Amino acid sequence: MNELLRRTFLKRGITAVTLPAIGLDELKHIVSALDDARRYSDQEIVGYFRTQLADCAAKDGDYGPKKNIPITLGLIGAIEQMARDSKPAVRRTLLQLAAQAAEFAGWLYRDIAMTEMAHYWRDRAMEFAQAAGDYPMQGYVLLKKSQAAWDERDSLLMLTLAEATKDGPWCLPLRVKAEALQQEARGYAMLNGDLAAIELKLAEARELLIEDHETQGIAAHYDEALFSLQCAICYSEAQQPARALELYDEWLSPRAFSRRDYGYFLSLKGAALANAQAPDQAAGAGLDALALAKESSSARTHREVLRLVELLRPWQSRTQVRKLVSALLT
Repeated sequence: MNELLRRTFLKRGITAVTLPAIGLDELKHIVSALDDARRYSDQEIVGYFRTQLADCAAKDGDYGPKKNIPITLGLIGAIEQMARDSKPAVRRTLLQLAAQAAEFAGWLYRDIAMTEMAHYWRDRAMEFAQAAGDYPMQGYVLLKKSQAAWDERDSLLMLTLAEATKDGPWCLPLRVKAEALQQEARGYAMLNGDLAAIELKLAEARELLIEDHETQGIAAHYDEALFSLQCAICYSEAQQPARALELYDEWLSPRAFSRRDYGYFLSLKGAALANAQAPDQAAGAGLDALALAKESSSARTHREVLRLVELLRPWQSRTQVRKLVSALLT
């Protein structure tokens, strides 16, 4: 049976190692579905794939993208193969799951700073969501595109996509609407620093987040702690570092975030400290962030530490800043 499974998966370009958390009985079921999708593919198969994708997402923050990318790409291949010949009701569910997996693949490539691949998989996620008629997911992918524009500090694109997310022809979960409003606020902060407009958008977002009691579905990870740190980024971009640091001090902790995410936000806290004229503390935050970036293979965090070093250029002769520069070079 193991040899049969191996040959069947390899024949379709899908290795059994793609699904490490699935047992032999489940693999038999999946092989049957791949051989005769119309007869065997069902909601139970969808459940197997969904469980595997959730497992990848759960491990992502601590183990980084390198282990998850091949598994996620294998999942997408298996789902897409099965969807071709499945019954219409199952096909739609599979395509919805393919959209989620492709969006996650886009995130993984974003984290290792492979921008073109990240764009590609977000576009595939949009295609899968459109094919499935999944309107909320289409809006969510636009939000992810807005967030990716932040990496390049493309404030106008970030704002435009956030507005498109919020105003599109779909009914979005409240927390997705809240994050879109926060993205708008960040766009305003970067473009003109209009503090009144920023505060208004953040207040609207906070109200929606308070109203939302869903614990599942897209953006289920979006909570008060993450929202608060995004608000800190807004204030930092609006040249309000003291307000940003209040939020970082209150909400940023290794207990509330994965190691990778903690390192990322620590690098941004370093930027706020630099803007607050606290170079030694900023460099210390950068050193800690860099160590976590190396642990989790997060090129995105590494890039933010590079930006922090540029902010610290006026203090390049200070011992702590020199340590940070040296750490980047080793």
